[in-house]
Amino acid sequence: MGNVFTDEANAKGCQVTQHHVETQVLTLNYIQSNEYQFSIPSYQRPYVWPDEAVLKLFKDINDARVAEEPNYFIGTVLTSIEQDEVGNGIYELIDGQQRTTTLMLIALAFKMAKVDSAIADIAAFKKQPRLQFTIRNQVQHLLGSLAGLDDYVFPGLEAIGENPYLKRIYAALQVLEQQVKALKYEDRILLGDYIFKNVQWVNNIVPKQMDLNRLFATMNTAGIQLEQADILKSKLLKQVSTDKPLFDAMWLACEHMENYFERNVRKIFPNAPWNDIQSEHLSCFDETLFVKNAGNTAHKQGLTIMQLAEQLNASAADTDKNNDTSTSTDNDSEKDSGTYDLETETVYCRPIISFPLLLIHAYRIYLANRAVELGDGTDDVIPRVHADKLLETFEPLTKASEEEVKEFIKTLWQVRYQFDRWVVKWVERDDSDDEQLRLTYLTRSESSGKQYINRTQKELNELVMLQSVRNFTGERSAQYWLTPFIAILIKDNITEDAQAIALLEKIDNDLSLAGESETQKTASFKQAKQQQPAVTSWQANVDYFAQARGTSFEHYWFQKLEYILWKKEPDRQLEQFKKYRITAKNSVEHVYPQHEEHQNMLERDFLDAFGNLVLLSPGENSSYSNQAVKKKLVDFEAKPQYDSLKLKAMFKLLKEQNDWREDQIKQHQKEMLSTLAMHYGNKE
Repeated sequence: MGNVFTDEANAKGCQVTQHHVETQVLTLNYIQSNEYQFSIPSYQRPYVWPDEAVLKLFKDINDARVAEEPNYFIGTVLTSIEQDEVGNGIYELIDGQQRTTTLMLIALAFKMAKVDSAIADIAAFKKQPRLQFTIRNQVQHLLGSLAGLDDYVFPGLEAIGENPYLKRIYAALQVLEQQVKALKYEDRILLGDYIFKNVQWVNNIVPKQMDLNRLFATMNTAGIQLEQADILKSKLLKQVSTDKPLFDAMWLACEHMENYFERNVRKIFPNAPWNDIQSEHLSCFDETLFVKNAGNTAHKQGLTIMQLAEQLNASAADTDKNNDTSTSTDNDSEKDSGTYDLETETVYCRPIISFPLLLIHAYRIYLANRAVELGDGTDDVIPRVHADKLLETFEPLTKASEEEVKEFIKTLWQVRYQFDRWVVKWVERDDSDDEQLRLTYLTRSESSGKQYINRTQKELNELVMLQSVRNFTGERSAQYWLTPFIAILIKDNITEDAQAIALLEKIDNDLSLAGESETQKTASFKQAKQQQPAVTSWQANVDYFAQARGTSFEHYWFQKLEYILWKKEPDRQLEQFKKYRITAKNSVEHVYPQHEEHQNMLERDFLDAFGNLVLLSPGENSSYSNQAVKKKLVDFEAKPQYDSLKLKAMFKLLKEQNDWREDQIKQHQKEMLSTLAMHYGNKE
């Protein structure tokens, strides 16, 4: 992994030459040792990663550290060598600037948190920021000042709020600094060292004379790369010798996640008797509906296995042939064309997880079922639950028998049906382009003499709100709760909202109280087998809240409290409440501010107490800033929807007692802990 370009520049102090494309595997340790500096050219878009993406990367890396994985790979960047003002080589980022910026912000967060690790010094290169933003002078000053460089001045919160380039970067930094500070002291150092030495990425360096317009055109038209899920399907179907086209078709019906399952199935099996098929008929694969003359059945509309094979082979050719024509309407798809192309289907929804992660949850459910039914001691998947671990996770099944592979694909079908029925998706409201997490219910309608299964959005209910809590907190790259939730939905054949809500509350409560001997992974697998994981009592958690932890409190508890308060809210007709949703929030706000504008200070034990804290988005947090509490109340009440129901309860107490200091903080904390205790069944 040599850097011939930097060596040449440093040795000669003159123009850097380059004659070929070089590929390097980089780490922060390597770029510091070899004096790398990066720049983001003026034509690149601003930094746009949302808090959720930043938080996900940070937590994924920490999960990899805890799992003792030797490396964590964050992707590939494309650079070209340029020169700075004094003739030193600098890597200009052509592609990959968002990930590179995020990595530098993570390093800067360790600096801001005063962590004793080499990563804390990576953001600075000599007397400049290591990451240069061409023509973005204020961004330079923000990064340079926070890196502790003398010649750079912090722009100020007002300037940050008015500048979109600064605003997003600073919001990400706030989230990251809180995450670093929330770690135990020794874990901060261990994670900093892990990121510094073990996080890797590939740097592809293109020749300076290369035509970048042509390069981008080539990158954008090169086609879709083969995904891990495609490789996995190929490996699994190699084990299948009979009815392979049928199981291929079942897999295809499950893999297109940006449409509802029944629409996928109708595309793939257009000749099934859809006028007779009810939505519940799709809960498990029924050959009598989709395969001609399978068993004793009166249905003669399905396809034979041979016809399915012909259809699958024809679809690719027909897709190429139709690339220059307009997409067919839904009714056109019902013609007996024998072809389908799921990728041209209109996007109706967006899932909260990817297909590879759904496959892993389906595999865990399959293994849990085997453990229960066969009593053979079948255990959970070995790697940590993460979409990037797909092939490693499925290694045992790729060597399993044909019957085991078929049984898994049948399980996948069941999982996908329940996933679309009971798990929230991002959908657009009828009156807005904004996406919200929602559930839908199924109805039937008739058009041109044909019956169709339709989706209608459900009213907001507990199931949506509690799933929102789970989606936005914890180990978000795994979503462990999905394994037991879907497993028991299938086993118990749950059909009513109240049953599903009770099930999810039980799963969520047990996962949140998992004992020291349990991880979220082990606890969720036990739940999938309908075994009770080791849990602590609610009372055992009271000491956790008694300590003044400040921004180190787990975000889950704030969001869980929002769910419980939403359930208990008496004034449900208020517009501010009706518009309220549990959303991604990653910034802990002190209601009585840490640096109050009139310099009225509060003792740390009260300032950092759970009773004085609320979870907000960085934008909401910065809008309140260090204002006096009564000014925050005015801003809160002027908003069209509540930022937080916990904050609503705090301001209600403020208005009743006309103050917000030690006594009010203690009272609010007692009320909130009592609310949590009641939910967990500990009546005080």
